[in-house]
Amino acid sequence: MVGCLRILCASALGSRGKPCWCRAWRMPIAVLVVTCMNAAITEIAYSANEAHEASTSSEAREAAVSAIPFAKIAVRYRGPMTKVIDDCTLYRRLPTQIVDCDPAMFTFMAQNPDALVEIWKQLGISRVSLERTGENTFSMADGVGTTGKLVIVEQTCEADAQNRIVMFGEGAYEGKPFSKPVHAQSVLLLRSGSMVETNGRTYVAAQLDTFLKIDRTSLELFAKAIQPLVGRTADRNFADTMTFLSGFSQASEIRPEQIERLAVNLPRITPDRQQQLVRIAYQTGKQNEAGTRVRVADHSEHVTR
Repeated sequence: MVGCLRILCASALGSRGKPCWCRAWRMPIAVLVVTCMNAAITEIAYSANEAHEASTSSEAREAAVSAIPFAKIAVRYRGPMTKVIDDCTLYRRLPTQIVDCDPAMFTFMAQNPDALVEIWKQLGISRVSLERTGENTFSMADGVGTTGKLVIVEQTCEADAQNRIVMFGEGAYEGKPFSKPVHAQSVLLLRSGSMVETNGRTYVAAQLDTFLKIDRTSLELFAKAIQPLVGRTADRNFADTMTFLSGFSQASEIRPEQIERLAVNLPRITPDRQQQLVRIAYQTGKQNEAGTRVRVADHSEHVTR
């Protein structure tokens, strides 16, 4: 079944990507640090999806900060988040990714990153561990020295993938070449929308703003010096994740029963969320059979082009 799903996802991607299903997650230390807070939404292999350029500009940064609804975020997170934003080591708006994907499937995965990571593990394409520890809290580890906690501090998710999800993360890397653990904090802003293209297919557009603060001066200087490399790696990981979601969604259209078999065997995902994923897969399959996997309007205003 796992092999079949791999083939289905790869077939759904067609010529747009060439997944490397068995690639382990390995990155240089600077990249590990910069991505340790968003491991839940960054992985897999190279893709050539349509994307807008990345930005580290003050204009993009100010726009991202303005889009974070601090009034809706619990008081205990506002102070730490503000410190990260005001004194961040690295800020980057990753390239906007646009992929053929069912909006409901995308929203489910965005709200349940632990389910996405469990699927990767079941398919043998990731060693990252992400476990839900509360309604909106997660613990994570990459197996090579990085551990951390991730909190979804605010989320507004509406029909047609009209989503805004704000996350706060804290993590540490322990290992070579450092004699002591290196700690970091991150604020992530994920925004998405969907649209129907001229081919009748529904596409999801997603944008990720990242703020990272590293607590050691020497490493901050190092990270800033290699920011272009770090940024390109983060861009690639985000694009690869979106490529996987597109392939998984299209596999649901073709063989939803295979998605069901996978979903009900995700050991760390509660039965109610397993069934939610199953319902989305079958609904996507029915829409495909009827030729109606489209949405009624362009809903991409959550994403700043």
